[in-house]
Amino acid sequence: MTRPAVLALALLALGCGELLSSSSTSGAAGAPLPEISAAVRALRVRVLEDMAFVAEGDTDPRLNERVKAAVQAELGHAGLTVINGQDGMPDMDLRLEIRVTAVVYFLHGHVALTAESGGTAVAIAATPDEFHRDTDFPLIMAGKAVQALLHSPGLAEFAEKKNPRLVTVRHEQPAASVETKPSPETVAISKEHYNQGTRHFQLGHYQDALGEYEAGYMAVPDPAFLYNIAQCHRKMGHDKEAAGFYKSYLRAAPNAPNRADVQKRIRELEGGKHN
Repeated sequence: MTRPAVLALALLALGCGELLSSSSTSGAAGAPLPEISAAVRALRVRVLEDMAFVAEGDTDPRLNERVKAAVQAELGHAGLTVINGQDGMPDMDLRLEIRVTAVVYFLHGHVALTAESGGTAVAIAATPDEFHRDTDFPLIMAGKAVQALLHSPGLAEFAEKKNPRLVTVRHEQPAASVETKPSPETVAISKEHYNQGTRHFQLGHYQDALGEYEAGYMAVPDPAFLYNIAQCHRKMGHDKEAAGFYKSYLRAAPNAPNRADVQKRIRELEGGKHN
């Protein structure tokens, strides 16, 4: 991604940030992750000092240390034993990869974790590239990377072989209804509606942008569309509709990173004060 493109994304992510990316809240609105297995929680893990750290722009020189500390804290919070230095032999080593680009007061990039045993990788997990304030990036991205790793099939298989006594016997259960995932074609259609809507929004064609975002949401019900629909209504002076869609957005994405800003916007709209 070019620097101008990242800077544009930075401005959008701020509350001068008019729009949300159509993939920015999918994880927050998704189903809760299953409980971490006892076999995984019993693992002893060491986070290696040797890591891949690639940064562009003006970043905190200790960012890698902050991410590592956040990874260790998340592992401990999940119930695993974190080994430091020569405090014992770990069941596995974790190798970190951090790649970021700094823009204004934000970082854009990803965190990846590779679990190794005897020098052989047993599981790999990585976050998608995301955009967060530089102060929030280590905690948010470390948490997502660790949770992805702890729920990965590769780590589950390794842990069950390491701790067979802690493997829960799986009983067959009646099949439950499963929400159908959108097809790649449907996702592509939704993304195109998002792109068209954003172009109209940037040109001030808010009614046209509204129609595109509504069509995109009908194809893939991503909460980000609800936020952008609310933004269109606000720009057109539809205070009641805007407040309603902001509330719908928060219900669909209860852990949205811009929750406080949206709640403030709702109060302003319902109080008759807005810009």
